[in-house]
Amino acid sequence: MASFKEKLFAATAVTKIFGQLFTVMEPKIAYHKLLEKKGKQEKADAFGFRAVKKWATFAVKAAGMKIEVNGLEKVPADKTVLFTPNHQSYADIPLLLHVLRDKNIGFLMRKSLNNFFAIEQISHIIKCVPIDQDNPRDSMRGLKKTAENIKNGLSMVVFPEGKRSFSNTPDVFMNGAFKIVQKTGVTVVPVYLHNVFKVLEGNNFIITPQKVSVTFLDPIETSEMNREDVKQLHDKVYNLILAESKKHND
Repeated sequence: MASFKEKLFAATAVTKIFGQLFTVMEPKIAYHKLLEKKGKQEKADAFGFRAVKKWATFAVKAAGMKIEVNGLEKVPADKTVLFTPNHQSYADIPLLLHVLRDKNIGFLMRKSLNNFFAIEQISHIIKCVPIDQDNPRDSMRGLKKTAENIKNGLSMVVFPEGKRSFSNTPDVFMNGAFKIVQKTGVTVVPVYLHNVFKVLEGNNFIITPQKVSVTFLDPIETSEMNREDVKQLHDKVYNLILAESKKHND
């Protein structure tokens, strides 16, 4: 059971994070909508991505995350990338937005997340692709839209597990992320997230300060891969992330 001190920290963190949404992000969301309405999409995108990444940075700091980043220099600065992290927590998304703040990224995400306050507007701003995982047709539409985003120059994040693991050991990967590779030939960057689940889900959804780490593994070029190579990529990426997870003791 969480102590009074832990509960107080969590309540303060939630107040800060949602207070920032009310007082800072809501006016920026409105301004983004205005720019879109005026047909100034390029300006809207630049403003929107910048605003969302600033909010994500505020959120991870308010949550007390102490972040260690490894291998960020491996991420191609001049290429569109498909990031394939293990998925531990709801906190993975603001964490990655913060760590990758020098690169615009969108997410393939559960449609149900849009039920949370302001998340639907924020996901629209950064061109996330919401899907209903229980609807195969909608899932295929989501993969197609994600591929379109990549072809249009936006790096995307797809969690191959398709759900949160609540663990430092990745669950079995699904094939969806790698169907995107078949459509795009995009550079794949595997990412290992460590201890992120302890920030929220690991303590009964009470926000808890934690030392977390984000490790970017070597990029995998896929443009010259044949169909058989792409099929094997699924296992290759999983094994790389699993091997990285075993290097951590806590």
